[in-house]
Amino acid sequence: MNDLTGQGAGMSKSNNKSVSPNRALIILILSIFFVEVSIMVVFLVLPPLPPVIETLVDATGLILLVSPIVYRFAILPLHEQMAKTTNAVDQLETLNLELEKRVSDRTQELEKANEGNIRRTAQFESIARIARIISSTQTMEELLLQITEAISEKFGFYHVGVFLLDGSREYAVLVAANSAGGQRMLERNHRLPIGGTSIVGFVTDYGQPRVALDVGLDAVYFNNPDLPETHSEIALPLRVGANVFGALDVQSVETNAFAQEDITILSTLADQVGIAIQNARSYQQSSEALAQAEAASRQMGEQQWQQFLVRRPVEGYYFDGIEAKAIGPHDRQRNHGLTIPLTLRGTHIGTIKLSAPDPNRTWTEDEIAIAQATAERTSLALESARLLQEAQKRAAKERTIGQISAKIGSLVNLENIVQTAIQELGSTLPGTEVAIQFTPDDSPKK
Repeated sequence: MNDLTGQGAGMSKSNNKSVSPNRALIILILSIFFVEVSIMVVFLVLPPLPPVIETLVDATGLILLVSPIVYRFAILPLHEQMAKTTNAVDQLETLNLELEKRVSDRTQELEKANEGNIRRTAQFESIARIARIISSTQTMEELLLQITEAISEKFGFYHVGVFLLDGSREYAVLVAANSAGGQRMLERNHRLPIGGTSIVGFVTDYGQPRVALDVGLDAVYFNNPDLPETHSEIALPLRVGANVFGALDVQSVETNAFAQEDITILSTLADQVGIAIQNARSYQQSSEALAQAEAASRQMGEQQWQQFLVRRPVEGYYFDGIEAKAIGPHDRQRNHGLTIPLTLRGTHIGTIKLSAPDPNRTWTEDEIAIAQATAERTSLALESARLLQEAQKRAAKERTIGQISAKIGSLVNLENIVQTAIQELGSTLPGTEVAIQFTPDDSPKK
C-alpha cells in the first residue's frame, strides 16, 4: 500500500512537469500567429486566389501546425496518464487479491485454531468427567475397570489398558483393559519386562511418555495378534511424586493419532489416574487393616465375655411381672414369642426373650423396635459395667501390690522382709498357704 501511494505521487509529479497549461497556451498562440503571418506573406507574393481557396489553405495550414502541438501537449500526456492509471488499477487489484488471500489464510488459521481450542476444551471436559467417575470408586477392581472404559468412551480410543508393577519391580502386569483383545491378554496374565523393548517397558523404566506410529522403526511395536487394528499407540507413566508404579497404555486405529498437545492432555489424565489408583490402594489397605483390627477386637471381646460369663454364677434373669429373678432350670423350657439378640461389636453376649400369655400374639413393629433399641442400650450398658468392674479389679490389684511393695521396701532385715512378704500375700489370698524357699547355688538344676 505504501508503494502504491509512492507510485501515485510520482505520477502526479511527472504530469506536472510534462503538461503545463500556460506553456501550452503560449506555444499555441505563437504558432497561430506565425502561421497567419506566413499565409499573409504567401498571399501577398502570389496572385490573388478565390476566397474559398484562401480559407481552405488557411485552415489546412493551421491544422498542420496545431496537430503536432495538440498531440504532444494533449493527446500524448492523456495517453500516458491513462496508462499510468491502468497500471495503478492493476496494482490495486493485485494488492486487493493479496489482501483477500491473506485474510482467507488468516481466517483458515483462526478456524483451525478455534477447532483446536474446541477439541482441547472437549478433552479437558472429558478429563473432568473421568476424574469425577473414578473419584467416586474406592475398590481397586472396580476403579481399574472404570478407568479403561471411561477413557475409551470419552476419547474414542479402541483399546485402553492399565499396567501395574509387580512386587519385585521386574514386570509390568496388565490388570485392566476394555477391548476384547485386552480381555484375552488378561486371561493369560499378560506382562512385559521393565526396561524391555516394549513401549510400556520403556515408560515404566524411564518414567517418560512414549508414542509409537505404524510406520518406520515403530512398526515393530504393533505385532500383537490380540490388537491387530492398532495404528498408533501411546504409553504414559502412572506415578505419585517420583515413584512410577505403572503405565497407562492407549491405542488407536488412526495413524498419527497423537500430537504433542494430545501427549500433554493425556499426561494430565495419567496423573489423575495415578492419584486415583494410589488413593484406592490406600483405602483398600486401610479397610483391610480396619477389618483385621475389628476381627481382633471382636475375638478379644468374645474371649473376655466368655471369661466374664464363666465367673458369673447366674445364667440370666427374668421378669415375672412383679420382680426380676434369676433364671432357674425350669425357666429354660419356656417358649418365647420374640427373641432379640444382645450384640456388642459383632459379639453375641446374650438374648432378650419376650413371651405373652397368648401364644398367638403378633408383635407390632413399634414393640419390636422398642425391644431392639432396649437390646442395643443394654449391650452397651453391660459392656460399660464389665469394663468398670475389670478396671476396679485392676486398680485393687495394683493398690494391693503397691501396699505390699511399700511395706517390704521399708525393711532392711532379710527375715523381716520374708516374713512380711508371706504375711501380706497370705492376707491378700485368704485360704492360701504361702512359703518362700531359698535354693543354694550348688543345688542340682532341674
